[in-house]
Amino acid sequence: MRIGFSLPFRHMDGRAPSISDVMRVASAIEDAGFDGIWLADTVARGREARPDPLMWLVAAAAATRRVELGTAILQVPLRGAVELAQRFMTLHVLSQGRFLAGVGAGSSRADFDAVGIDFERRFALLGESTATIRRLCRGEKVGAADLKPWPGAQPGPPFLIGSWVSPLWIRRAAREFDGWLTSGGGPGGNTFRNLREGIKLYRDEGGRRAMVATVAVDLGVRGEPLTDDSRFSLRCEPAEAADRIARVEQLGYDDVLLRNDELTTDGVLQVAEALRLDRRPKA
Repeated sequence: MRIGFSLPFRHMDGRAPSISDVMRVASAIEDAGFDGIWLADTVARGREARPDPLMWLVAAAAATRRVELGTAILQVPLRGAVELAQRFMTLHVLSQGRFLAGVGAGSSRADFDAVGIDFERRFALLGESTATIRRLCRGEKVGAADLKPWPGAQPGPPFLIGSWVSPLWIRRAAREFDGWLTSGGGPGGNTFRNLREGIKLYRDEGGRRAMVATVAVDLGVRGEPLTDDSRFSLRCEPAEAADRIARVEQLGYDDVLLRNDELTTDGVLQVAEALRLDRRPKA
């Protein structure tokens, strides 16, 4: 089981982190034994500023050497396909192949209204734009666009599809892409029953890598027992955290991606200790 962690979006008092703050936490995540750093994507939702996840991941790439770097998920329909392909290709080479593009259609009308994109066309746009991005990253010309990837950079980053419970997109993730991302806790997240049903469908279709994202972490509370109708999170006492991860692993998932928007280096170490991770020596 691989375990990834998010980067902080803000300090506890609401201030924006500096690039050195982001890099410090990214380095702590790697040193503590986590396997990846993954960022969600929000444009107009919520009450607080949210970063461009690809810019945050560039800072993480500069501060780390081993961990994977990924988006979980980036809402492809909100961006132009050609310029997004260029950004993916850039992060792919800057991170020396550690970047994974977790992409999806998005699920919040507010983000689409803010950008001026038709929310009802999000799934069609996801399919069209993702096909264009992958072709450009492979070095193909699409219309007038020819990004001419650097030697050795083709075919670009692995692509994973984010889909909560849609059988259509779970099947497509299994058949056409490098992995599948689903949601754990949070608003609109899956129940434990959804996680069980989704992984069965994905494996039945031949899917390889399966990940549970947006798993909220708060080890300072006493959480409710996990049932089939529960959202999956690590809002629990430290002694229970590793058992919760084990339950998702038993379902057949390969990765759990944890999220704490106010994460600190001390918080990284607390979660690593609760999950009994092996600290990695500095290079």
